[in-house]
Amino acid sequence: MGTWVCHLRIAQNLLARLPDLDEHAFTFGNLAPDSGIPNSDWSKFDPPKEVTHFIHHGESESQIRDLDFFHAHLANQDRRDIPRYSFALGYFFHLLTDGLWAKRIVIPTKQIHAARYAELGKLKMIELIKRDWYGLDHRFLRDGRANLFWRVLMPAPNPPAYLPFIPLNALHQQLGYIRAYYSKPDGDRKLDRAYPFLNEATMTRFVDDTTRALVHIHARLDDLPTLNESTTALAVLDARAIAPFDSPLGDVE
Repeated sequence: MGTWVCHLRIAQNLLARLPDLDEHAFTFGNLAPDSGIPNSDWSKFDPPKEVTHFIHHGESESQIRDLDFFHAHLANQDRRDIPRYSFALGYFFHLLTDGLWAKRIVIPTKQIHAARYAELGKLKMIELIKRDWYGLDHRFLRDGRANLFWRVLMPAPNPPAYLPFIPLNALHQQLGYIRAYYSKPDGDRKLDRAYPFLNEATMTRFVDDTTRALVHIHARLDDLPTLNESTTALAVLDARAIAPFDSPLGDVE
C-alpha cells in the first residue's frame, strides 16, 4: 500500500535508530511483502496478498493481521542470526507501515475526494492518486542519492527468501522490477508540478510519524504476545498515532 520509496525512507530512518541490524537484509525485508508477481493489470498477485500481507479474502490493507506474521515468523527468530532476523523485522515493519498508510492516507483521501470518486470512478481515481504517490518517489530519488535505493538496493545482490511462504523467483522478480521502475523512469513523467492528492510535506510527515511509531513498537516487541484481543501491533500506539491525516493532504490549487 505504501510506496516502495516510502518504505525505504522509513527503513533508512529505522536503521539509524535500531542497532545491530543487517542493513542489506533489513532493506530487502522492507520490500519483500510486495513479492507477489502481478497479472497483466495488477489486479491479482502470485502469491496473493492474503498470503504476503496476512489479510483475509475481501479485506483491505487497513485490516492486515500483522500479529499473525509476528507470532509465526518473528517472535521466535534467533536474534543472533542477524541477517535472517533483520529481514523478518523489515517484513513486519512493512506490514505495519501499510496498515498506517491505509488508515492515515488512503481513508482520508477517499473522504476528501469523494465527489471526484463518484464522478470519475474508482479505477481512474486510483490512477490519478498513484501518479502523485509515485511521482513523489521519483522526485525524491532524482534529487538525492544518499538513500537506501541508490546505496543498497541497486548495487546489492538479491537476498535469500528467508521466509518459507515467499517464493525466491517472486522475490527476485519484484526486486528487479522495483530497480528498473525507479532507475529508468518514464521521460514523460512530470515531477516538478502541483501534487493535489499527496504532496511532499504530507509524505515527509508520514515517514517521520511512522518511524516514531515503529520505534515505539520495536521497544515493546516482548509485550506483543499479550495482545490477545488484537490482530495488529498498532494496538500499542496512542490513538493520535493512527488517526487519519486532516485535509488537505496535497497541494491546494
